[in-house]
Amino acid sequence: MNTKKILGIFICMLVMTMIPVAAGATTNNTETGKIGWTTLQGFTLTQPKQVNGGALISFKCLFVHYVSQGLGQRVTGIRYGGQEMVIPANFNGILMNHMILGWCIGALEF
Repeated sequence: MNTKKILGIFICMLVMTMIPVAAGATTNNTETGKIGWTTLQGFTLTQPKQVNGGALISFKCLFVHYVSQGLGQRVTGIRYGGQEMVIPANFNGILMNHMILGWCIGALEF
């Protein structure tokens, strides 16, 4: 066999082995990790209530700004106009009837 055929077979085998790797690289993991933090500040429309057996806190936002810093990834945004926000119960800070200001451990998925 000449070298062009051998090289062609070798490249074909490399491409065939890369297909499963590329297909598995597109999965999305939506679990929150303990690495990072999320800061929240703003005003809420409704009083905070506990959901999921007290593991989460839910409220509707009037205007809430959040910054979620993970491992190499930073997500910022605004929730407003009655959009619902759910945060973990390990929230540290001020969470009053119509005001939120503080942070929680873990980078939240928004």
